[in-house]
Amino acid sequence: MKKAIGIDLGTTNSVVAFKDTSVRILRNKENEELTRSCVSYKNGEFLVGRSAYQLLERDPHNTILSVKRLMGGAIKDPMVQKMKLDDYYKYTITSLQGGTENAVAVVLGGRQYTPEQLSAEILKKLKADAEARLDDEVTHAVITVPAYFTEKQKNATKVAAQLAGLKVQKLLAEPTAAAIAYGVDNLKAGQATTVLIYDFGGGTFDLSILNIADGNYLEAGTGGDRWLGGDDIDRKLQELILNKVATQYRISDVRKLIDSLTEKKKNQFEGQLRFKTEEAKIQLSGARTANIIIDNILEDEEGEIIDIDVVVTREELEAAIRPMIQRTIELINELLREVSYEMSMIDSILLVGGSSCIPLVKEMLTEKYGAAKIKMTEKPMLTVAEGAAILSHRLDDSYEMPDDSTGTIADVCYTSNHNYFIEFMDGDRVDYQRVIEKQMPLPMTSSSVFKTTTANQKIVRAAIFADAERGEKVLEGLGFYLIEQDLPIGSELTFDFTLDIDETYKLQVYPKGKKALAKNLTIARGNVDERAMSVMDEMIDRATREYSSVEGEQELIAYIGSRIAEINKLGTVPDETWHEIAYNVPEKFEEIKAGEDSWGVGERWTYRAGRLLSEFGDIVEPVDRNAMLEVASRIKAASDISEQDELGEHLKSLVKQYAILDLTLQVRSLADRIQNYPGTGIGITNKGQDVSQLNQNFNQLCNMIRAGRPIEDVHTLLDASYSIIDQYNSIL
Repeated sequence: MKKAIGIDLGTTNSVVAFKDTSVRILRNKENEELTRSCVSYKNGEFLVGRSAYQLLERDPHNTILSVKRLMGGAIKDPMVQKMKLDDYYKYTITSLQGGTENAVAVVLGGRQYTPEQLSAEILKKLKADAEARLDDEVTHAVITVPAYFTEKQKNATKVAAQLAGLKVQKLLAEPTAAAIAYGVDNLKAGQATTVLIYDFGGGTFDLSILNIADGNYLEAGTGGDRWLGGDDIDRKLQELILNKVATQYRISDVRKLIDSLTEKKKNQFEGQLRFKTEEAKIQLSGARTANIIIDNILEDEEGEIIDIDVVVTREELEAAIRPMIQRTIELINELLREVSYEMSMIDSILLVGGSSCIPLVKEMLTEKYGAAKIKMTEKPMLTVAEGAAILSHRLDDSYEMPDDSTGTIADVCYTSNHNYFIEFMDGDRVDYQRVIEKQMPLPMTSSSVFKTTTANQKIVRAAIFADAERGEKVLEGLGFYLIEQDLPIGSELTFDFTLDIDETYKLQVYPKGKKALAKNLTIARGNVDERAMSVMDEMIDRATREYSSVEGEQELIAYIGSRIAEINKLGTVPDETWHEIAYNVPEKFEEIKAGEDSWGVGERWTYRAGRLLSEFGDIVEPVDRNAMLEVASRIKAASDISEQDELGEHLKSLVKQYAILDLTLQVRSLADRIQNYPGTGIGITNKGQDVSQLNQNFNQLCNMIRAGRPIEDVHTLLDASYSIIDQYNSIL
C-alpha cells in the first residue's frame, strides 16, 4: 500500500518520519536520522546530503547550502543581496534568466537552477530513502515550513514537492508540527493548554502560540525571524576561532593569510573550518571546552605550515551569541504584544530545533520566564518531522478514527502570518490597501472595492505585496483581470482576496454586485510567468504613450485581453505559453505600431509552418506534418481573405502544438532582425557579440531538442536567449 510521510525540510538538515502504530524517524541511506540539506553536482549528477556536504573542501562554488533561505525569494530582497555578497556562501546567487527582479537563481555546474529545483533534489532523496526503509512507494507527504514563510515561499515549497513527485497533503507550520507531537504525547481527553513554540532551527527562528484542547490546535499568533538560525551561530563561532588563531599564532590579519592560499588550499581550509566549527558547537553543548585542530593547510607569509590547535570555552561561545538569544526573547515579547497575551497565559514554552540544544538558550529563557515553563524533548531537532508524520497519518485516505479519540488531531486552525496588500493608483500616487490582517484566523476572505480609471477599461492590474508597510515592497504576486463589459469610468469592481489554511491565496474579481461574473486570477510569482505579465503591462503602458490612434490601442488591448483570458482559464500555465506570450505581445505591439505588416493571418502562419517543417520536420508527428501541409496548401489556393484568415488560425493552432520548436526558430529570426538593423545607439553597442551569441544558442537549442535533452534545460537556454533579445525591444 502506498505510504504518506512527514517531512521537515530544513535549512541545515532535513528529517523524515512515518506513523503507523507509532511514530518513528526514517533513517536515510547513510543510516543517519538527519539528512544534510545540501546539494552539489559531480560528473553530471546531483549529489544530496552528506556526500554533497563533503565536497565543500574541494568544490565549494558548486556546493549549495541553506537554499531554503532563498525559497520564494527575490534578487532585490536586501537579505538575499546580503547572502549573495557574503563570502560564507561560496556559490553564485544571481537573477533568474527569463525571470524578473522578484525571482532568484543559483548557479550549479555551470547552469542556473531555481531554489525550488534544488529543494526538489533534496525532497527526491528524502522520498527515495523513505521508500527504501518502508519497502513501499511514497506518494504523499505533509511538509513543514517556517511559520514566517510568505505565501510566495509556501507556493515555492509546493512547486518543489511537485517536481520531486510528491503530493502535498498539507503545508504545516514548523512550530505547529512540534506542538502536535508534544500535544499528542502529553494531553489527555478534556485537558486544555496554551503553549508557545520556540523553534530555533538551522536557518530560521519561528514562534507560535497555540491553544490546544481535545485534539484541536488553534493558532493564536506567529512570529520569528527567517534570517536567524544555527547558521548564524556557526558564523559567530568561526569568527571567535579565527580571532583566537590570530592571537595565539601572532597573525596580524588571519583573513588575508587565508585569502593568500592557493584556491585548492583555501577551499580545504575553509571547509575544515566549517566542519570543525560545527563539531565544536555540538561539543560545547555538553562540555566546557572544545579543541579545534586543523593541520597541514594554513601557511604563513614565508610558506611555513601553521598547525592550528586552539581551545574555545563554552563561556566564550556564550558571550558571542548572547545577543542572538536576546533577540529571540525580544521576538517572544513582540508576539505577545501583537496577540494581546500575557506570559502568565502561556502554560509552557516548548523548545524545538537543533539550536535549542545550546545550554545558553534554556538558561536565558529560564531566567526570563521561569524554569517551570521551559520544556524540551530528548531530540528537539526531530520533533517537527514527528508532528508532520502524525498529521500525515491522520490525513491519509486509509486512516480510521479510533474509538478512543484521545491523542488524535481533530483540527488545526491557523492565523495569517503577514499583512497582505493590493497596490493601486490613487491619482498619480501609488498606494497600498491592506486586504489581510496579520494574526487573523484562517481561512479568511476580505473584499475590497476599486474603481475603473477610464471609460470602457478592459484590463485591471492586481499586484499583491506582503508587509508593504516595512519598506521592503517585494512583489508576492501579479495578475490581470479582463473586463468583458463596457463600463463607464468610476465603475466599481470587487476584489475577493482569500487566504486558505496553508496561507496560499486566491483572488477573484467581478463588477460590484455581480458575483456570478467572478473570475479567478492566475497569479504570477516572479519567474517566467511574471516576466510575461510584466511584458504585457509594459506594452499596454507604451501603447497609451506611443500609439497615434485609439484603434491601435484598442487592437493591442483586445489581443492582450485574449491572452489574459487564456491564462486565467488555464490556472496552471506551462512555461512554453509564458515564453510565447513574452515574445508575441511585443511582436504584436510593433506590428500594430508600424501599421505596415501587409501579411494576413494565413500568410504569416504559412511562413511560420514552413520554417518549422523545414528545420524540425523530422520531429513533428507525421499526422501533424501532413495537416500543416494540407492547410497551408488550402490557404494558398483560397481567394477570399476571410477564408485565408480562418484557415490561418487553424494552422496557427497546429504550429502552437510545437511551441518550443517555434520559440527556438524565433531566436534565429530575431537575431537576423537585430543584425540587419542599420543603426547603433544606446543599448545596442554589443550588437555583433549578441547576434553571435544568439546564433550559437540557436544551434545549441536545435541540438538539445534533437538529442532529447530535458525540457528544463531547453527552457533555461531559451530564457538566456530572450534575456539578450529583451535589450533590443526598442528596435524590434
